Amino acid sequence: MEYFYDRGSLSILWECGGTLSAAAISCNVIHKVYAFIAAKIIGGKDAPSAVGELGMVEMSQARCLTEVSYETIGPDLLISGYLQPIPDLSPIIPSVDEISMVDPTVIPYDANIIFFYKTWDPYGVLSNFSPHPLCISDDDGSLSAWPSVEHYYQAQKFHEIDSPLAKDCIDQIKSVKSPEEAARIGRMMQRQCPDLVRSDWDAVKINVMYKALGCKFTKYPHLHKILLSTKGSVLIEASPHDLFWGGGRDGEGLNYLGRLLMQLRSEFLGESR
Repeated sequence: MEYFYDRGSLSILWECGGTLSAAAISCNVIHKVYAFIAAKIIGGKDAPSAVGELGMVEMSQARCLTEVSYETIGPDLLISGYLQPIPDLSPIIPSVDEISMVDPTVIPYDANIIFFYKTWDPYGVLSNFSPHPLCISDDDGSLSAWPSVEHYYQAQKFHEIDSPLAKDCIDQIKSVKSPEEAARIGRMMQRQCPDLVRSDWDAVKINVMYKALGCKFTKYPHLHKILLSTKGSVLIEASPHDLFWGGGRDGEGLNYLGRLLMQLRSEFLGESR
């Protein structure tokens, strides 16, 4: 499950037998259950069970499902419900004033919305995972090459840390071919070795991202043209699981990547406040 999380998966359908399902339920990694009841009877004490041993001896210990629904699938009955509480995700949608401050070209209540996420989407070049190498100046003025915005962003988490391990993280991120792999390594090391992450990361990460975006959309004229073609539209990264950089599944995300792109677009147009 940690591996799939590092790969950016939002949900996984896990089909399993009684032994594995019991272990998964005991580990509290199951959010929703889909259970089929077939019109068949199997007798005997050794008959297979949908869920193995959970250590329960009384009905009062039973795990109850919530938001239960029923559906007929052929001759079988499908019961679905949640084991874990459904989170209350109240949308955090930027206000009209916020959008207007980021980009004055956006007309409140009448703006077109452009979603982007996968690199093969119509506006996929707006993604940090687009394969556009960068040359970005370091603090000492020297230039360093990076395969993508995502490579640069992830590596900066371990920048200015006086540790061979931090340097190894940067070198490893820089050497991998795909932005997806760079993101996986950066997130994994941040979670497993928080002492290697620069102490001011939360304060500087937006500026780090903005610097990389500015370099990307300045270096490539066709990307610059595509960004300007979105004038007047609200840009939203349609990531369902990144609630800081993306817009979330139901608009609950902060969409900071979209905001930075709109701010950059406004500066290119000479209309920034």
